[in-house]
Amino acid sequence: MSPRTKIILVLGVLSAIGPLSIDMYLPAFKNIAKALQCSPEQMGYTLSSFFFGICLGQLVNGPLLDHFGRKKVLYIGLGIYVISSFACAMSASVEPLIIWRFFQAIGCSVGWIAPNAVIRETFEESERPKILSLMILILGVSPILAPSIGSMLLTFGSWKFIFILLAIIILLILILIKQWLPEKVQEEARGPFHVKKIVHAYVALFANRRFVLFAFAGAIGAGSIFTFVSGAPPTFLSYYGASESQFGWIFGLVASGIISASQVNNLVIKKFTSMQILRVALLAQFLICLFLSVGAKFGWLQLETNILLLFLILACQGFIFPNLTSLALQPFHQGAGAASAMMGAIQMAWGAICAALLGILFDGTPFTMAIIMLLCASVANILFSLIKKHPSLATSAA
Repeated sequence: MSPRTKIILVLGVLSAIGPLSIDMYLPAFKNIAKALQCSPEQMGYTLSSFFFGICLGQLVNGPLLDHFGRKKVLYIGLGIYVISSFACAMSASVEPLIIWRFFQAIGCSVGWIAPNAVIRETFEESERPKILSLMILILGVSPILAPSIGSMLLTFGSWKFIFILLAIIILLILILIKQWLPEKVQEEARGPFHVKKIVHAYVALFANRRFVLFAFAGAIGAGSIFTFVSGAPPTFLSYYGASESQFGWIFGLVASGIISASQVNNLVIKKFTSMQILRVALLAQFLICLFLSVGAKFGWLQLETNILLLFLILACQGFIFPNLTSLALQPFHQGAGAASAMMGAIQMAWGAICAALLGILFDGTPFTMAIIMLLCASVANILFSLIKKHPSLATSAA
């Protein structure tokens, strides 16, 4: 195996850590809730704490990776992940599980953001798009496979095996990082580490009205994804009575909506501007969310109808998020890393809020998930309408 292939293999697995950590244990929600004597709604807080951990981890670990080098920070971050994963498996109640999921996310965020930096400094510019496309493909396939892997583990034994397997995977990756991953950051080029400089860079982003509107529209719109991830277990496992294996293919089918649409977006963007695509996709998502909410409120939704509508909502997101992200980052020739990290943090923070709201408001039916998705789509459309009302923003983004 060539050094190039080894690096890509390590980066591919690192890219998959996030989706695996979020989605693999979803089929076990009922099992874990029963074992820890808590409600499925309380289990939702384990997702909220994970999203908050990813939010904080992205803001902190990005600058640390740049300053202290990739491998050192990866060792520490992934070490925290391994310890936290074993602690999750040993949790005797839901409260420790919520806490350890937060620390698991802090460690996970290192593996989530490191691949882009390593690709940028290791490969030639002509090679990067192809390798980044491969990373995106892995990110897309992981959420589809993860629930099925979790379901398979449940057939062999306890839910604890899911967290133990995650820890073992990362232990193996740590060994491969030591042997296969190069370190390109030069010791003499680092200089002193200034926290204030990093904080000022993040604060300055909020003075850019264009960034704020596009970033929050994208992050809040993406709340539909996190609401689905949080609401799928109680909705399909409890309300519809799906088995763990059935949940795996249901989750994978719905998740494929955003993956397939994002690939179609690559073709559509050649004929239409991002603003034109967003006008259609945001409105379509709002209308579908409205239909889903009304159907859920009056009990009109059969299992198949719910799956179809959720698929379409996430498919709209496949058009919305890449275009809003591109427009938000467009003004930044320098500082794109800080802007990208802040966008990811806002997205994860809103995802945590959506997951917490679902846990607090869940009424045992699909309506809670539907109405939170409708809230996300409504706010995203309002923010987009504010952009269109400012000619300078809309024109430069067209």
